[in-house]
Amino acid sequence: MGETQFSVPKGALSFWKDRFVAQGVGGIETDTAFGANRLRFIGPDGDGFALVETADDNRAAWVGEGVSEDVAIRGFTGARFNLHDTAATAELLGFMGYQRAEAEGDVTRFIIPGGNGADTIDLVSLPKTPFARQGAGSVHHIAFAVDNREKQLEVRKALMDTGYQVTPVIDRDYFWAIYFRTPGGILFEIATNEPGFDRDEDTAHLGEALKLPSRYENFRKEIEANLEPIAA
Repeated sequence: MGETQFSVPKGALSFWKDRFVAQGVGGIETDTAFGANRLRFIGPDGDGFALVETADDNRAAWVGEGVSEDVAIRGFTGARFNLHDTAATAELLGFMGYQRAEAEGDVTRFIIPGGNGADTIDLVSLPKTPFARQGAGSVHHIAFAVDNREKQLEVRKALMDTGYQVTPVIDRDYFWAIYFRTPGGILFEIATNEPGFDRDEDTAHLGEALKLPSRYENFRKEIEANLEPIAA
């Protein structure tokens, strides 16, 4: 993946640019893609991000620490894949229900019609780009949601019938997951919405305490010791 994108209201980018400059965020630049203004920046490990001005995104705003609702991030909106050859991945996205929307230069946009706001994939054709390696600054995988295990098994069978090598269903405590590698080398996950992140805490207090999958509970002390503090 080349870039992870998040939705903000129209007119919010000047606030975020000033905030990022004050915090010493690197790689800040603005551009326009498919009619939307964007603020691109680089994360602490060299990973690429963008805030995209989006109209009519009614998801709950992430407010606090000086961020008001009129500029706050609404959520994940999409991702950009840098690929040597986009044709096979475009075919896979079509198989998954995405539709080709439009193209600008070497970037082709795919969308899920009537999606939930996190419904955009941009494929960038970069034949001479270096091969990616896993490590700091890289994204391990991108996940797509299905409602339940029954639907997940249908998707798994369809992928395998098409020739993809798909993992068995893996219990992740808060969801069940399957994984497969795309023709362009990107790891895709198909995860269930069930049982959900409220399986072990009240929905009114989600995120107030560190919850770990059972397989990591024995490492709680080590994990907590290495986490950056989060201001409330």
